[in-house]
Amino acid sequence: MLTTEQFDRTRRLALSLAGIELVERHRELLDRRGRRRGILDGAGLDSLLDAAEEGEPTARQQLLCLLTTKFTGFFRHPRHFDLAAKRALRAAQCRGQARLWSAAAATGEEPYSLAMALMELFQSDHPPASILATDIDVEALAVGQQGEYGEAALRALDPERRARFFSWDPRVEGSRERGVYAASAREQNDSFDGDRTPPLPCEMKRRERRAPRLAARGTAASTASSTAAFPFRETRVARPWSIVPAARRLVQFRPLNLAGAGWAIAGPFDVIFCRNVLMYLESYHRGTVLERMASLLAPDGMLVLDPTEHPGKAGHLFTAGADGVYSPRRASFPERIP
Repeated sequence: MLTTEQFDRTRRLALSLAGIELVERHRELLDRRGRRRGILDGAGLDSLLDAAEEGEPTARQQLLCLLTTKFTGFFRHPRHFDLAAKRALRAAQCRGQARLWSAAAATGEEPYSLAMALMELFQSDHPPASILATDIDVEALAVGQQGEYGEAALRALDPERRARFFSWDPRVEGSRERGVYAASAREQNDSFDGDRTPPLPCEMKRRERRAPRLAARGTAASTASSTAAFPFRETRVARPWSIVPAARRLVQFRPLNLAGAGWAIAGPFDVIFCRNVLMYLESYHRGTVLERMASLLAPDGMLVLDPTEHPGKAGHLFTAGADGVYSPRRASFPERIP
């Protein structure tokens, strides 16, 4: 179990790096996650925290992997994707092109679900639309960019969608991944918000790789040069299903820290998905994220949150619909997009 000092250090880093607010009930969860990622004792965690506090990029990325929840799936809350596709169709008819943003794309299931919904509604493999997929976790984004998934991930898809949008390579025996992206069902359900939605089963075999401990620091330079100083789990997972190229072309993956000082993103967007994100953020960051998203929405755009989430103090910027769907208040954005 994390000591009080270790947990306090982790809390400070979580808030400063990602705007994530940890409370006492998260201590045991972090301990479980750390052990599954190969951080088996207090010394290993101290080494990771030391390096993260000193600004070492690898350590900070691994800490973010420890902090962030990767629970996702294809067509989670299916109605959201129907509404998003219809809004995109209307935008394309009015302006010639629709723009959508999946702000917490994780391993890609959400943005690819958007791509499939667009292709179905537009009845075309080349709909006039683009999808931006962002996440703070660059390793998760790399998995999404590959567009390769295991059998378990596709179980939520009906046979027609599976046949149309995925190709199967029977020669694939497995692929090595660092991190948690082949996580077990139990690990996927380790959610800070207590999400009770059953996770998709994961068919995988775990094996632990020995990794050297962080050597005693001599200089900051020697610490910064270390790229394999922290323990991690290595897994082998069969991912024989590949998203079709037409759907892949619609999605652009890009790293983004929603709690960061600046977003290198230009609006307007017709649809923004920001599901299962706000609940993890500290109050100030929740409000700031929503204010920024409101400014990036087209006047007739649509913000999609998880049905259990709400805009909170930023609620005055939006008009609430059903099932977590919001539109920007027209008074806040009087100028219309041509």
